[in-house]
Parts: sequence; structure tokens; C-alpha cells
Amino acid sequence: MKITDSPFTNNDTEYNLIKELLLEIENHPDMDNRWDPGSMDWWRYNYHAEKGVDFFQANAHYWKTETDQVVGLFISEYGQDDFFIVVHPNFWALFSEILKWGLEFWARGKSKISTAVYTYDQQKIAWLMDASFYEDGHEANVRTYRLRHYDFSYDLKPDFKLLTFSEYGNYESRVKLVHNAFNNPAYSEARLRSLQSSPGYQAELDLVIVNHQGKCIAYCMGWVEENNPKSGYIEPMGVHSDYRRNGLGTALAKECFKRLDNLGVESVTIASHAEPNVSNFLYESLIPTSIKRVYRFSLNLDD
Repeated sequence: MKITDSPFTNNDTEYNLIKELLLEIENHPDMDNRWDPGSMDWWRYNYHAEKGVDFFQANAHYWKTETDQVVGLFISEYGQDDFFIVVHPNFWALFSEILKWGLEFWARGKSKISTAVYTYDQQKIAWLMDASFYEDGHEANVRTYRLRHYDFSYDLKPDFKLLTFSEYGNYESRVKLVHNAFNNPAYSEARLRSLQSSPGYQAELDLVIVNHQGKCIAYCMGWVEENNPKSGYIEPMGVHSDYRRNGLGTALAKECFKRLDNLGVESVTIASHAEPNVSNFLYESLIPTSIKRVYRFSLNLDD
């Protein structure tokens, strides 16, 4: 079977073909799906919503069959030294070819490159180790919460009010909150509007907390998995630095859990940076039923 490779030019047709590959991987629980359909949406509609086609061509490359089935993907989330490789389970032999492409083209001029992998996918880890990658630290945690019999109750001080963003409507205040909560001055209203236009967006899961002056001081967004309506996730969640330790993160998460439960979702995941990131205290206090760990694997190119 002839397989060809192409740069991603950010058109809808190729985007949807790549999403089909990512959705297929979701059906194989033993395969690493660190780069999942939600990550792809976030990458296109939020993080790089204002980038030109040159960025997408340089940082995403895909392999497809003669029938236009995408069976391999190389992608960099941030366009820096990070990457992910996704391979269809029936085309594992492509892994070496995809990695070779990454090393010869994408990695030019870089001294070190890294990818993140769930620890349960020993096959992918073995491929990386055979290519001289090495384990380079614990990068992230992904916690799962079962919603059946979950305690959705929370306390919110009278000075605060929880709303959907559509009820609130103040883009300027919401954008300023992201600037503060994540020290991200580059975040823009255009990026927020782009994310709200993404395929999986549901307005009732886009939540904010405002103070008595009407200022947005905390937010989170909930999502339902495309291929499994019984699964969902929360991404992102942020609280203004002046209002932390007021139970706002707990209130947002539990309200979002409740709304997802009303939509028929049975389990929800929340990702966080690895310890000692303080967000782990909040997400652990929400009583997860399981946790998956992501480790970084790196290759020094100067050696």
C-alpha cells in the first residue's frame, strides 16, 4: 500500500482526517493517547488560532494511504522543542519513518527534543528507547473522576456568583483573568472566540465566577468526548491570584461535574502538571478514582 506524507496546511479537510486518526486511537485503551482529539482542537482553535499557515506547515506533518486515511502524525504542540507522534495501530512500522522525518526536518537546529507519553504504552516507549531517547522526568498527571454517586455540593461565599460565560458576556474581563491566572499576557479575545467556535464547545459548560463588582475571578471549561459521550474533561481552569484559597476551583469543578453528569457523562478527567505544581492539591481533593502519569522522553541532538 502506498503511503504519502504532507505538511498540514490548516484546511478543514485534512484537519478532519487527522481527527479521525485521533478518534480511532481513543478506541485502543492500551495505546498512548497523550495527543488526543481535544488537544488537537485546543492547538488549532486556541493556542495557535492567530498563526499563519507557515506555522502549521512547519509543526505538523501527516501520512495517509491512497484512500485518504491518515495513519500517522508528527506534531509539535508549542512549535518549540516538543513533539508527539501518533500512529494507527495497523501501521506501527511507520513509527520509525515518522521519527526520521522529525529528526531530519523539524528538529534542524535544535539541541534537544522531547515527547510526552503515558507510562502504560510500553510499545511506544520501547520504540523511543531504541532510538536513543531517555526518560527525562515526570511531566503531568491525568486524574479520572467517576460521577455516579459523586458529591456535587460546594460552598460559594455570598460575594461571589457562578455563571455561564454566555450569561456573563464580558470578554475583556475574562481575557484579563487568563493574563493573571496563567501569567499569559499574549492571550487575546480572538483566541477565546476561536475556542468557542470549536466543534465540541458547549456554552453551558463554559463557566465563570465573578465578584460583587462584576469582575471575572475564576473560570473553567468542560467538554464531552467526541467519540464517547459518556466521557468528558475539564480544560482549562484558572483562578485569579488575589482570590485563591476561597474554594473557587472546587466550586467550578463540582458545578461542571454536575452539568456533565446531567448530559449523561459518567467519568471526567482533569490534567495537571506534575508535582510540585500546586494544582495537584485541588485535583486530589476532588477525590479521583484513578490517575495516569505522563513522563517526558528526550533526545540530545548535540551528542
